[in-house]
Amino acid sequence: MQNSRAINLGLSARLLILTAIFILLAEAFIYIPSIARYRKVYLLDHMEKAHLAVLSLEAAPDKMVNDELRDLLLTHAEAYGIVLVEGHKRMLVLSKDMPPKTDLNINMADQGWIPMVMDAFETLFQKENRILRIKGPSPRNADVSIEVILDEAPLRMEMADYSRRILNLSLVISLITGVLVYISLHGLLVRPIRKLARNMAEFRENPEDEKTIIVPSDRCDEIGQTEAELHAMQGELRKLLRQKDRLASIGSAVAKINHDLRNSLSKAMLMSDQIAGSTDEKVQKLAPQLCQTVDQAIDLCAQTMDYVANSTPRLDKELFYLHDLVDEVIAHVADLHDETTRVENHVDDLAEAEGDMTQLRRVLVNLVRNALQMGATHVELKNQHNSIDVIDNGPGLPNKAKTNLFKPFAGSARRGGTGLGLVIARDIMHAHGGDLTLQQTSAQGTTFRLVLPQPKEI
Repeated sequence: MQNSRAINLGLSARLLILTAIFILLAEAFIYIPSIARYRKVYLLDHMEKAHLAVLSLEAAPDKMVNDELRDLLLTHAEAYGIVLVEGHKRMLVLSKDMPPKTDLNINMADQGWIPMVMDAFETLFQKENRILRIKGPSPRNADVSIEVILDEAPLRMEMADYSRRILNLSLVISLITGVLVYISLHGLLVRPIRKLARNMAEFRENPEDEKTIIVPSDRCDEIGQTEAELHAMQGELRKLLRQKDRLASIGSAVAKINHDLRNSLSKAMLMSDQIAGSTDEKVQKLAPQLCQTVDQAIDLCAQTMDYVANSTPRLDKELFYLHDLVDEVIAHVADLHDETTRVENHVDDLAEAEGDMTQLRRVLVNLVRNALQMGATHVELKNQHNSIDVIDNGPGLPNKAKTNLFKPFAGSARRGGTGLGLVIARDIMHAHGGDLTLQQTSAQGTTFRLVLPQPKEI
């Protein structure tokens, strides 16, 4: 692990290496046609020298030269022999006594770029000296054709020397450009990124310290925008952390208050039961209201404790029939409906689901109880694929309740409610991988939908 970390290159080093590689690639694309061009120019230059040698011969008396001058002209042209072609007439102008046998014929008039490139690399990587016969129009007179016999070895040596010069120049350019790019990018990009990373690490270690919040620079580019966004995000996160700490303190206080309050309400419930048995008509008239008020207070304490204590419900999942679950729900709310109200189970007998039956029953009981308490006389539960619809004929939800439907302490549709029931119900559905949504609400009734995950196939 330590060795792998040791060989990891930083961003600056990678940029330097990539810059050098890209420059070398660019130089390679330039070098390939240039080496072919160099070979062509070399051959044309020797054809021109050969033509000059021919012109020197024509200036001699009777166009005759001695062996010494002939050898001097051939040495100057770096050729074994020179042939002059005018029209259909072909003349051996200059030649050594026994010119060597040619290994390769090159026609300069018929060469395209691709054959030139291929021939250039063939020459460059040739290990043995070949005898070349070069023919084509003279560079000095297009009406005259020249044939020159010469060695390939000097050409290969000059091409190799040219390649070395190009390579050295490319390396120097790559090094200089890479260093300049490295210095520029290090100041413009790498150093600011390191500053951002260092700030994020410091903020992670101590987010409550005001000094760990980054101070944006005056840059107007992407780095400046990133610094500004990070500054805003850190500020918002610090506010959320402060709020979380305050909510935690409030939650602890509420838990203590709730415990004492429930004990007091339990005593009040016992007293209300005794008062309900009084023979006084006035007491009998007020006793139900007292019992209802105490029940609401106890329910408020229970819901508040559930919301504060259980942010993520614990689930004991099992496979069950939805129809049986709905039957249990109807039994739980039996005390809330009479002959004038009815709750009906229209869920398919064989419809299955996988989840925590206790928690899901709690959700459905909450929805059905809310519907009956809001004045519904008919509540129907039916399934569609992997969902259950709870449909009632109540008066519908008021606008305030619709706007704050799943907000704690703000989304209650009835007087004295907390709105925690629906919040807790949706949390339970989310824990199952499903959802709780309001499908529609109007004066004709309201429909809530519980979306359940598909049961796993065995």
